[in-house]
Amino acid sequence: MRSMTGYGRATTASGPARLSDDGGVDPGSSPELTTWVVELRSVNHRALDLKIRSPESDPYCDNELSRLIRATIERGAITVTITPEGKAGAGGVLDPARIRRVQAALEDIRHALGLAAPVDLATVAAFLNLELAHEGQTATGLRGEDLWHVLRPAVERALEGLAATRAREGAALKADLEARLGRLSEIVTAIRGGLEAAPERFARRLHEKLAALQDLPGYDRGRTAQEIALLADRLDVSEEIVRLGTHLAHLAELLGAETPVGRKLDFVLQEIGREINTLGSKAQDASVAGLVIEAKSELEKIREQAQNIE
Repeated sequence: MRSMTGYGRATTASGPARLSDDGGVDPGSSPELTTWVVELRSVNHRALDLKIRSPESDPYCDNELSRLIRATIERGAITVTITPEGKAGAGGVLDPARIRRVQAALEDIRHALGLAAPVDLATVAAFLNLELAHEGQTATGLRGEDLWHVLRPAVERALEGLAATRAREGAALKADLEARLGRLSEIVTAIRGGLEAAPERFARRLHEKLAALQDLPGYDRGRTAQEIALLADRLDVSEEIVRLGTHLAHLAELLGAETPVGRKLDFVLQEIGREINTLGSKAQDASVAGLVIEAKSELEKIREQAQNIE
C-alpha cells in the first residue's frame, strides 16, 4: 500500500564533467558543468495529474518523462520540476552581447508602456530562454534525445525516492486503517447482537399494545396478523448483516494488498456506508441506533484516510 503524498530529488550533469558513482556531480568536475536538479512532488488526486515545469521544455523529453512516470504511478497529482544550474547561454557559455540586446529591447518596451520598475536579470533570462527555444536551442545547448539521455538517470532516481516516501507513508496509513477497521468490526458485531434480540423486544411491545385494542369495535385479527408479517419482513436485516460482513472482509484484504487499491477502497467504503445506512433505517431500537451512529463516524474516518491511498 502506498500513499499519494511523496517527494523525490536527484541531480545529474551535462558538459565537460564527471559524475560520481551515485549519478551525482563529482566535486572535481569542470566549472563549465551544467547541473540538472530533478524534483518530484506528489499529492492526492482522484486520477494521475502530471505537470512538468522546466525553463527548457522539450517535447521529446516531456513525452519520455510522462511515459516513465505513468508506468510507475497510478494516482496522484505529480509535479516535476527540472532546473538547470550552472553557466547559461548556448553551449553553456554566457553571451554578453546577446544578453545586452535582450535587456535593451525589454527596456524599450518598458518605457513605451510607461512601467516604472526596471527590467531585472531574471526577466532577461526568461526572455533569453524563450528566444533560444524559438531558435531550436536551449541554455545548455541540449535538445531531444541528447537532453533526455542526460536527464533520465536523475528522473529514475527521483522516482525511486518518491516511491520510497510514498511507501513509508503508506505503511503508516495501513496501520491506522487496520486499527479503525478493527473498531468498526467491533461496532458491527455489537449491532448484530442488538438486532438479534430486537424482534423479541418488538414482539413483546406489540403484543402489549394489541392487547389493549382487541376489545375495540372493528378490530380485525386477520388484518392485524397480515400487517405484523409485513412489518417483520421490513425489520429483517439478515441480508444486510451478511453483505456488511462480506464488505468488511474485502476491505481487510485490500488493506493487505501490495498493488494500488485506492479506487477499490472508495467503492467498498461506499457499499459499507450503504449497508450501515440501511441498518439505521430499519432498526427500531434506540441502543442499535446509537451503535449505527458510532459506525458511521468510524467509517467516515476510514474514508478520509483512504483518500490518501494510491
